Amino acid sequence: MDERPARPSTVSVGGLIGYARCPKLYYWSSVRPLPRFAGPSARIGTEIHRWIEMKSRGQATLLEVEDEPDVTVEELAGTPGRQEDLRKAFVQSRFGEMVPLFAERPFLLPLEGIAIEGRIDAIYGLPDGRWEVVDWKTGQVPPQDDPLGRVQLDLYALACIEVWRKTPEDLKLTYFYLRTGEERSYAVDDVEGVRHRIGLWLRGIGAAAFEPTPGTHCRFCDFRPFCDAGKEWVAANP
Repeated sequence: MDERPARPSTVSVGGLIGYARCPKLYYWSSVRPLPRFAGPSARIGTEIHRWIEMKSRGQATLLEVEDEPDVTVEELAGTPGRQEDLRKAFVQSRFGEMVPLFAERPFLLPLEGIAIEGRIDAIYGLPDGRWEVVDWKTGQVPPQDDPLGRVQLDLYALACIEVWRKTPEDLKLTYFYLRTGEERSYAVDDVEGVRHRIGLWLRGIGAAAFEPTPGTHCRFCDFRPFCDAGKEWVAANP
């Protein structure tokens, strides 16, 4: 019988969203890591984040070589956009001439005895005024009805509230999809609901609850060859 894994002291934003999508995905990524395909999407995503930071700040990047921006499993799947096109989309956007208040801003958000470790791509605004929290996306635009579609921004909003003492009314949350130039913006309208959902996931990680929850994400999961539930779902939903 496998020994129960130790409760982690930190969880990355990407790892937590992975757990929300499928606890088994988190298990094979962070608890008992299995080999995974390091495709071009991961490399291009990291390089574009570095380039945007240098372009918008006009100085050297704060990302170290070993650092990576927060990425979710959906962003690592599929064919990435060409770097030239992604850079052009940023330059032509309203952000192209704006200077962020913070770029690649790291944070630690303690909750349920575990620290969520993340890095916000960009925050625009004034120190004591309204903030627009922006996350650059280099992958496909997800469907509007994805129940986890705004979780990453919700996590960032909670960090702004808990760590930097911003009020929900002072925050605007924006995804910018570099492949299409599309923006999706949200208000912070349910802080307690966000805190509750995140707390449930963290308690699940702490309790070593790693049962798979198969779904459309199984189609591009690196771990499907090891996962009977994932293989069965994909076979039943060709």
